[in-house]
Amino acid sequence: MQTQMARRRFLGMSKYADDRPCPPYSIRKDEFEEKCNSCGDCVDACPEKILVVSERSRLPVVDFKTGACTFCEACVEACGEGALVKTDGAPWGMRAFILNSCLSFQKITCRSCSDFCDERAIRFQPGLGGQQIPDLDSCACTGCGACLAACPNSSIEMREIKLQEEVL
Repeated sequence: MQTQMARRRFLGMSKYADDRPCPPYSIRKDEFEEKCNSCGDCVDACPEKILVVSERSRLPVVDFKTGACTFCEACVEACGEGALVKTDGAPWGMRAFILNSCLSFQKITCRSCSDFCDERAIRFQPGLGGQQIPDLDSCACTGCGACLAACPNSSIEMREIKLQEEVL
């Protein structure tokens, strides 16, 4: 397996070729794919059932179609390999992004995403002709995925952002 991993690195390919994100509390992606043994303990421990095993990489990924992450840390407690580690900072760098296909941009009233956002990171601002424009506060967004699961038009996606590091 070590030879296979070295070959992937040499060819510039990642074992983690799934579009879905690593679980929250994952260590760096390249280290995660080295340490995770695909045991599925984190998948079994997730009370929200949003962690699934990728058919492509055989590693755990987050599937927001079924719900949101509560950041309960059950996956961290179940991981005996050290691929998921609790930190003092944010559990991950995922944030929601609203796409142009949002129904509100099409002048169709829909506020499903804001109704399900406990952090109130998504608000609607009045626009021309009574249109309501979604406004996402990326600082308030935890990346839980509640808005994504609630969106009837699949107009929200989760993207990884670089978390700011403290500079001494």
